[in-house]
Amino acid sequence: MAGKFRLLMATQTGQKRARDEGFHSFPVDPFAIAAKHDIHIEEKPAGMQGVSGALIFAEPRPIIIYSAELENEGFERFSVAHELGHYFLPDHPDQILKAGGQHFSRAGFTEGTSSIELEADHFAAGLLMPAGLVRSHLERHQVGLEGICRLAEDAHVSLTAAAIRAAECASFPLCVVVSNGGEVRYAFSSDAFKSLGTRIFLRKGDPLPAGVTAAFNARSGNVTAARRSAGECDLKDWFDTDRHARLDEEVIGIGRYGFTLTILSSEALAEPDDDGEEDEEAVIDRWTPRFAYGR
Repeated sequence: MAGKFRLLMATQTGQKRARDEGFHSFPVDPFAIAAKHDIHIEEKPAGMQGVSGALIFAEPRPIIIYSAELENEGFERFSVAHELGHYFLPDHPDQILKAGGQHFSRAGFTEGTSSIELEADHFAAGLLMPAGLVRSHLERHQVGLEGICRLAEDAHVSLTAAAIRAAECASFPLCVVVSNGGEVRYAFSSDAFKSLGTRIFLRKGDPLPAGVTAAFNARSGNVTAARRSAGECDLKDWFDTDRHARLDEEVIGIGRYGFTLTILSSEALAEPDDDGEEDEEAVIDRWTPRFAYGR
């Protein structure tokens, strides 16, 4: 529970920082926030391999280094926001200073990701995509992949980050699945999606059901070219449940990363949340699969 509480606090700290810095609409600019606090930002040197970002407590002012090698604005902004998490979150500066004053964040994702990295990721998600702004955006746009693409565009974040945050904040049934080849890599579902039936979850390594995503992944060119496809499926196709529910299955290749993003949703099942409140602790439960948003 202590770990979940710290992640919750990290997210809320990021959201509060965005609000305190005067950002009440998308996009939130992490570069501007760094400049306001006299933090120097520069691109990562070419020879620094496997590093997505760094925070260095140097004189006369701190330095944030970020990777621009992927030529992906969303990744770059998330990397800077992540390092701001190390700067603003309680205890992080002390830990970094005790370790020599330099902290390097590694590109990619592993199950052994440290708590300090997870907290910085959650800070970054809260900073760039405050829950209130995300909920309001989802209410104004089409349910499904198109709405998530608009969220990514308006928030200036990666498509994957937008999809995960949408699943965390959506009041309607929404499931985000990232796959590679014929297997699920990870999945995030909104609480409303989980309520569609029993055993509504996917594990890493689960095989993809026959259908739109499996057919899409069977042609590698679809993924690398970031092509899109769409169709319909049944809830039972994806999950071990007795309930039938027709869903839209929308797929897009995540370019050079080699993964596929699938959005399972339904306009017919989407109903407004009466109070519009988000149970942030429940959100944290969904975050524990530990995916680094900006990656």
